[in-house]
Amino acid sequence: MNIINVRNKVINKGYHYLVSDYKTRNKNRLKHNGIDLIGIKGDYDIVAIETGIVTYIGYEKGIGGYWIAITTNGIQHRYFHLAKGSIKLKKGDLVNKGDIIAKMGDSGNADIISLHFAIYKNGYLDPLYYLMNENPFNIQDNKQDNFTIFVKGVQKELGIKISGIPTIETLSKTITISKNKNWRHPLVLTLQIYLKSLGYDLGKYGLDGKFGPDMEKIIKEYQKNKVGLSEPFIDGIITARKYTWKSLLKIS
Repeated sequence: MNIINVRNKVINKGYHYLVSDYKTRNKNRLKHNGIDLIGIKGDYDIVAIETGIVTYIGYEKGIGGYWIAITTNGIQHRYFHLAKGSIKLKKGDLVNKGDIIAKMGDSGNADIISLHFAIYKNGYLDPLYYLMNENPFNIQDNKQDNFTIFVKGVQKELGIKISGIPTIETLSKTITISKNKNWRHPLVLTLQIYLKSLGYDLGKYGLDGKFGPDMEKIIKEYQKNKVGLSEPFIDGIITARKYTWKSLLKIS
């Protein structure tokens, strides 16, 4: 068992211990499409190696157990052997790098509580490269990438064509969101994830998918600093097809 000094972590805290490497595992199993990892004692939180969109959540009896795939720039990062009931995401969710996505488990064909981590793009690739190298997913501009993911999330929740490009149709379909209207709409979580990527403090409730006082405060701050609204118009409301949505979608 070796310690890996990773640049991009998939276990929330401490060291990443390599239990089984890529391609070979042990004398009884010569083919291994990923690597098996464990963390420090008691740390079972699994985090996303990079920002992306959840493209698969499922269960494979006797193989990978409970697992999830997140896609970034056409590359899937796959997390297997997750603990039953620990996946709180759904297909289509946006996930930021470092966000906790599930807990390590022993579901499927696992001898111990561990994470089987794999990278897939037209076939399986060696995951160590993605753990140990800077920007392995070839993201040219993290802010721009987060913006594209945000736009895709908005388009998905509005039920229109998902392109990652903010169109006039995207703007025309937007809805009013406030403490009193659409405050639990799926778009709220998409907004929270994007605002977090911009450096806004989401407050004590974090990514809860609810538009409460903390979100109203953030939107007021955004309206003042990003939209440039004067005091009478800083209301903490994201109004359909108005200034705040235009700014968020970068439509002039």
